[in-house]
Amino acid sequence: MSPTSWVCLDILIIGLATLAAQTALLLTAHGYGWIANPWLASTAFCVSITLAGIVFGLYERPTLLSRGRIVFRSVMSLALGVVLAFACLSLLFYAHASRWVGVSVGLTYLALAVPLRLLAHEVVTSSRVRLLCVGTGESIRRLVGILGNIHNREYHVVGHVRASREVEWPPAWAARAPRASGFRSAADDQFAEDCPCLGGLADVAALVADRAVDEIVVAPELAVHPAVGQVMAACLEGRCRVTDQPTFVEKLLGEVPAESITAAWFLRADVQNHGSYEAAKRIMDLLVAACGLLATLPLWPLIALAIWLDSRGTLFFKQARAGQHGRCFTIYKFRTMRPDAERDGARWAQRHDTRVTRVGRFLRHTRLDELPQLLNVLRGDMALVGPRPERPEFVRNLEQLLPHYRLRHLVKPGVTGWAQIHYGYGASVADAHRKLCYDLYYLKHRSLDLDLAILIRTFGTFLLGAH
Repeated sequence: MSPTSWVCLDILIIGLATLAAQTALLLTAHGYGWIANPWLASTAFCVSITLAGIVFGLYERPTLLSRGRIVFRSVMSLALGVVLAFACLSLLFYAHASRWVGVSVGLTYLALAVPLRLLAHEVVTSSRVRLLCVGTGESIRRLVGILGNIHNREYHVVGHVRASREVEWPPAWAARAPRASGFRSAADDQFAEDCPCLGGLADVAALVADRAVDEIVVAPELAVHPAVGQVMAACLEGRCRVTDQPTFVEKLLGEVPAESITAAWFLRADVQNHGSYEAAKRIMDLLVAACGLLATLPLWPLIALAIWLDSRGTLFFKQARAGQHGRCFTIYKFRTMRPDAERDGARWAQRHDTRVTRVGRFLRHTRLDELPQLLNVLRGDMALVGPRPERPEFVRNLEQLLPHYRLRHLVKPGVTGWAQIHYGYGASVADAHRKLCYDLYYLKHRSLDLDLAILIRTFGTFLLGAH
């Protein structure tokens, strides 16, 4: 089931439970004439609990693959949602709901929604999708490595087929074409073990039938060849799903493998800015940033006092960052490191950095150190949602090391973003590469719906801490 389907199922369960409890109290019990209209209460509980589910990532794909995550996030979403529902009814509508309604909704949700998710977990993990790879290039090797490294319970790689004899390699990929060599590396042996060769392109149709293949993943360098297209079209007619490697990884992990995408990906992605979306996003940025500043201003003196007592020095931290189209701007944050943290030059911020103060560690864990960046949003240097702004000295190096790194500067950097809620802080070139994959996914799919989902999900990092 898709995330939207789970949201609809939750709304159905919560709505029916609330209506039943409210109606039962009004009809059978005396003295409950003061409680809210059943439809109003039902709407409040549905919206609050599903919103809390988004905050805690209840509807994300990885949640369904772990029993512990299902139970923990369901309970947290239910607890926060019930509290929000009572607060919403009381503060916004001056209405009231009996505590028995909350108890009824909670018990019903735990009795129906959680077992259904656990059942779906068993179904997904017990019947894995059988995968056939076409090609032997780096993209397919990386895919097999990804499926081997993650706790994969959804896919089983039956093997791969070689395509070098049936197709002519394009000039751009000629240097990457597999060639026979006089020795085999340990990586080659591991690949042969995890993804054995089952033949050539002409054998695909027979393998789909004999090995009960559910899905075929094609290397991006082969996806444009007519010979490959003809074979894959026949497989599609046989109701076998066919995708290229970047699309498969994008749907599996919510990121785009930067090293595997081709010019065709950019044509399909349409990564340029859209005027109407940018205008609507700017209005949302101004409204949310202004409201955020007003709501959090009472915390600023407390945070400033804690920083000053823990480590004497400046309260705010100013630093040059690379913004949209590479233009530099000054970013503002609450100081979380010692005043002399960079006396030896610029360094990556580590996860357990010894330069971070005790108060700074708490501020980073809750992301409260980033509150002053709302001023950058009002000034137009940043957006609420977007790629994380990096330091110019790091950007120059990363643009030379990582393919397509400059693309993340097509949009304004953000206070939060798709990479931040999925990966957290980065402390190396490898981390920057992984975050780039998430940034490319956001660049391709950005919309107001996705921006709102990211903003809501960011509250989960305030409540549960950063990754």
